[in-house]
Amino acid sequence: MVVQCQTTATFWGWADPDERISVTASWGERAATRATADGEWKLRLKTPKAGGPFTIAIGGSNALELRNVLAGEVWLCSGQSNMEMTVSGAANARDEIAAAAYPQIRLLSVKLATATEPQKECQGTRWAPCSPSSVGSFTAVGYFFGRKLYQDLKVPIGLINSSYGGTCIE
Repeated sequence: MVVQCQTTATFWGWADPDERISVTASWGERAATRATADGEWKLRLKTPKAGGPFTIAIGGSNALELRNVLAGEVWLCSGQSNMEMTVSGAANARDEIAAAAYPQIRLLSVKLATATEPQKECQGTRWAPCSPSSVGSFTAVGYFFGRKLYQDLKVPIGLINSSYGGTCIE
């Protein structure tokens, strides 16, 4: 995955009521909190300059370690059918897919779903390094935008595809 660099990122989740939760990042930041009576918890960590890979350890009665985390620029790719069109449908798709070896660009696609209220979580793919095997089904507009950013800025890029043709942006 990619976290936005040089900012404060929110981490959240669910645990047993009043459970103590700690989040420790290998770039030197750490924070702790307790879950509410409803079992929800949230805290914030300062993020590092662009780089990595880092690890993020989340601990409570269960432990979770996020590995191979990069810090860089994170962008939400959202829209309708023009944003939903994949790299496999783009001009020169075969050549573009074959050349898409950018491990510092990470891709995440959110499952198509609608809701009338804000959601606490969503389903989707796992973060994947941009490669010929991962890019074909990703948004073409998002990928070409992210690739240009990576080439110009030379920092990790995280792209989150949440586009759904024919739906309201809200």
